[in-house]
Amino acid sequence: MLFSGGLLIAAGTTLLVATADSALESYGYGWLGTFLRIALPVAGLIAGVYFIEHNALIGWLR
Repeated sequence: MLFSGGLLIAAGTTLLVATADSALESYGYGWLGTFLRIALPVAGLIAGVYFIEHNALIGWLR
């Protein structure tokens, strides 16, 4: 299966963080939005590593 449950959870979490960042900026909590802008690429990196480690096609090629 190409898209496992963990990958979908990571994608949903990334969208949630992006939405929260936008809302926090509009309500005046800029410092928390900046923190989330730093955390967003880190979460994407972790999701990418998870996908590479658990991809069935890459496991088959090893």
